[in-house]
Amino acid sequence: MNGGSKLTHARSNRWGRISIVGLLTALSFVALASAYSITLARLRSAAAEVRRLRNETGYLEPSSEDQVAAVRLVSDQPMTYRVRIRVPEAVPYRVVYSSVWPADATGPKWNGALPIPPGESIIILRVLKDQRDERWKITGSHEWLRSGVPRKTSRSPVGQSMRLFDDRALVGEGAMMLYGDSTPRGNMIGIFAELQPDVGAI
Repeated sequence: MNGGSKLTHARSNRWGRISIVGLLTALSFVALASAYSITLARLRSAAAEVRRLRNETGYLEPSSEDQVAAVRLVSDQPMTYRVRIRVPEAVPYRVVYSSVWPADATGPKWNGALPIPPGESIIILRVLKDQRDERWKITGSHEWLRSGVPRKTSRSPVGQSMRLFDDRALVGEGAMMLYGDSTPRGNMIGIFAELQPDVGAI
C-alpha cells in the first residue's frame, strides 16, 4: 500500500518537472520571438530613416575614376536649387549657368562659370534680385517643365557634359515643349546649369 503511494507521488513529481521544463521552453521561445520582432521593427525603422536622410542630403552612390556623378538635393528655400556632384582629378570641370534659352538656339546662353575642384561639392543656384536695377531676372510661374539630374545618382563618362538643371518656366510661347533637336520659337525662361569640362570659352 505504501509502495503504491510512493510510486504515484514519484510519477506526479516527474510530470510536474516535465511541465515546468515545457513551460520554461515555451516562455523562452516567446521571449526570443518577441525580441526578434522588436529588433526587426527597429531595423526597418532605421532603414527608412536612412533612406529619408539620403533623400534630404543627396546621397551619391559610388562612382569610378572615369565617371562624374551628380544627384539633386531637396531645397527648403524658394528659388534655390542644389545639387551634389563628384568629379575625378583626370579632367578639370566647371559648372555653367543661365536663365535664358534664346530663340532658335540649340542650348542656353551661359552667363557665367564656376570651376569645380576634384572630389565632392555641393552647388547652390539662387534666383535673386539684380542689385543694379532691383529687378528679378526670372519671371515667376506655377508651371515648370523640370528635367536634368534627378534625386537619384546620375553618372556620365569623364570628358562629357551633364545637364544639372533644366527647369523651364512655362509662360507664353516658351511653354512649348522641345522635342528632339527642335529649338524654341521665342526666348525660354528657366533655370539652366551644366557640368562640363573646363575647356575653352563658355
